[in-house]
Amino acid sequence: MDEAYWTSPIDLETPAGRMLRKLAAALPPERHYLITVFGSAPLQITVDPALLSGDVDLFSDSEDLVDWVTKAGLGMGQADFYIQVCSGLNFRTSPKWAGRTRSAHVGNCEFRFPHPMDILIGKLNRLDEKDLLAFRTVIARTGHPAPDEMIRELQDAVDLFRPSFDEEQGHDIANNCRRLWRELWSRPDFDPRAEIIAPALKRRREGYGEPTRDFKGELREAALAYKA
Repeated sequence: MDEAYWTSPIDLETPAGRMLRKLAAALPPERHYLITVFGSAPLQITVDPALLSGDVDLFSDSEDLVDWVTKAGLGMGQADFYIQVCSGLNFRTSPKWAGRTRSAHVGNCEFRFPHPMDILIGKLNRLDEKDLLAFRTVIARTGHPAPDEMIRELQDAVDLFRPSFDEEQGHDIANNCRRLWRELWSRPDFDPRAEIIAPALKRRREGYGEPTRDFKGELREAALAYKA
């Protein structure tokens, strides 16, 4: 992954960075906390301080983190700009994300910041206007991701394109990809099944040593997998 994605040092003097420092000061000093920050906050802290958000999304294996956030008055409903303690399951992104993070230590806390690519992939689950703004901001500041980079990364994260469970709110990542390519790269004809899903499934089968199939067969299988 191109280090040019990171255009500045980790800046904890940004609004999100100062919020994390407040959190670190409120946590018990005798314990170590590993906290992963996702959403827009890592982009504000590592790419563009002007990219603002209404909260700081994070998660940790420490079960008492919500209590400490509330005690410090940093939670939702306690301030206009607040900390949202989430589950790691909320960060739906590339399976490669944990191997390309950066960290900052504040007191007894290690704050872990995913790579901008992994943050952007996570935004494809929803792709609101503010998520499109995040893409445009990162591209303007770093020159990345280019369309071919995005395709390769999404092929590596092909399981994100599987249908949602009946019990959860569905996210149409394939349709969001169509919108992304249309809005950012003027590709109204972009077909995620042909350019992302089918090639990724072909690579997976080859990795298992299974026979390869013709491209039309790959595309039919991709379409069935997406519609299932």
